[in-house]
Amino acid sequence: MLNAYWEPLTFELPPVLAGSQQRWRRCVDTALVSPGDFRPGDRAPFVEQVIYVVQPRSVVMLVLPLQLAAESDAMVS
Repeated sequence: MLNAYWEPLTFELPPVLAGSQQRWRRCVDTALVSPGDFRPGDRAPFVEQVIYVVQPRSVVMLVLPLQLAAESDAMVS
């Protein structure tokens, strides 16, 4: 998400599959103080909200790790 505006903007996150263990993770938020502004995907904090407020003139990158087919089959069984 990119906010080139001078005020914060609120973004609604795409929903994850119901019953899935997947959750959004915040890898980059340039409005945060370093070292909190960047975290590798496997160590990035989870985003618990369904919206994300992007601060003025900043960039946010959220990731949703892919669920492996074997994991998804195990959930069905």
